[in-house]
Amino acid sequence: MTQKTPSIFKKSSDLAILTVISRILGLVRESVTAALLGTGVLADAFSVAFIVPDMVRRLFADGVMSAAFIPQFKGLITENKRERAAGFLNAVFSIVTVSAFVTVVILMVFSGNLVSVLSPSFDAESAEETAFLAKIMFPYIFFITLAALIQSVLNSSGIFRPSGTSPIVFNITFITLAFLLAPLSSDPARALSIGVLAGGFMQMAVQFPFMAKTLFKFRFVSLKKAFAEPLIKKSSKMILATLFGTGAYQINILLTTNFASKAGVGVVSSLRFSARIEELILGIFVVSLSTVILPELVENAKSGNSAALEKNLSSALNFVAFVSIPAVIFTVFNSGEMVKLLFGFGKFDGTSVTLTSDALRFRIAGLFFIAVSRIMISLFYAFEKTNVPIFAGLTSIVVNFVAAYFLVGSLAGGGIALASAIAAFSCAAILFGSYFFFLKGSLKLGKVFVCFAKISIISVVSILPEFFFKSHVYTFFETVSLPQKICELCSFSALALVFGVLFFTFSLLFKVRIFR
Repeated sequence: MTQKTPSIFKKSSDLAILTVISRILGLVRESVTAALLGTGVLADAFSVAFIVPDMVRRLFADGVMSAAFIPQFKGLITENKRERAAGFLNAVFSIVTVSAFVTVVILMVFSGNLVSVLSPSFDAESAEETAFLAKIMFPYIFFITLAALIQSVLNSSGIFRPSGTSPIVFNITFITLAFLLAPLSSDPARALSIGVLAGGFMQMAVQFPFMAKTLFKFRFVSLKKAFAEPLIKKSSKMILATLFGTGAYQINILLTTNFASKAGVGVVSSLRFSARIEELILGIFVVSLSTVILPELVENAKSGNSAALEKNLSSALNFVAFVSIPAVIFTVFNSGEMVKLLFGFGKFDGTSVTLTSDALRFRIAGLFFIAVSRIMISLFYAFEKTNVPIFAGLTSIVVNFVAAYFLVGSLAGGGIALASAIAAFSCAAILFGSYFFFLKGSLKLGKVFVCFAKISIISVVSILPEFFFKSHVYTFFETVSLPQKICELCSFSALALVFGVLFFTFSLLFKVRIFR
């Protein structure tokens, strides 16, 4: 029992190292995109065309597949029912393959209609280009859906490294093709779209060899036989729960794209770039940890080991708070400098920096609530209480839509970003309230909330020196005879270092529980 938590953090740290590499390459990928497209009309066209494929990737790779498949599949493995597990896997594989193929065909046929719904303010030429870019990228959905299924099988078998490796392959493929193809075309957005498609194929292909270690194989069965599998119905409920639970964040982005396209040129793409910075923290720490902790919580719940369950849950919540709260505070105060440093190349001019930093400042406020929601949703999945994530997700979607409607007029892209933060808060509040109501407080989280408060206070105190020294730091490095980007990097790194040292020092002094 005492070894469970260390094993979780060992596994998640291994995955996090690979995810760090992936997210760094992801930032390079976005920097390349920013340099080639900026936040102009073509950038908005690419962003709208990529919304649906990107949403499907995030839903399936980070949520739907793992939440709907892992609890059932892992449970069968734990109970030593490998033959039943194989039958369930074949049923899921058959349904997923056919569904993904049909979805791609439908999207390609109705791509023009989809663009008109997502971005009604586009002129005819922009809408036509957006639809063409979407058609190039839609087959990516087929590849990434199968990649998500493979990843879930591997994770259920305790193999996590391919989960971190495959996004690295995607980013390398995308960046390579962007450099090779963009100079050959007057429309760099098309080169980037081909990069997305090729990257999705590679992300699927690179995971296949690892399937041999699981001793499971994919076999296609008839859909009639697949839907007759008893666990499919149960998994369907989990899919619905995940779509409106973990996937609410992505659905919110899709629903508010219409508002963003009407708010002005560059708003859609600036929201996309700001989301990438937020997802850097989510991907490295939160997604890595939630990927590992779900199978562990399922095992704890099925074995009735409440002590291990409490320890795993509280440790995970403390950890995501320790990462996300200081990240929020530091980013709010340094959003402009961060955006300029990461994306300020080529066509990404001062206007682009302003649009993106405004969106980031509001969006990042929801990071902590998204992080804790991911962990709490995993808890409800472990107990198979799917109604709670569904209700929390639906509520956050409604809150996001209403808030965006009222805020976009006065704050433009910043209003849409703020709406997403408000929605994230509403989701987290419902999940914690439901925890105490449905699970009757069986896991005591009082010390966890104390830890949240400590980390928040320490983060605010640690940022205070920047109010007095930030401008002086940038002025000092500007006087040094170095390229501008190097000066920006040195200034930003110095401020981040001071903040980090102060935060860790105060955390040690005030005995924040994560260090235990």
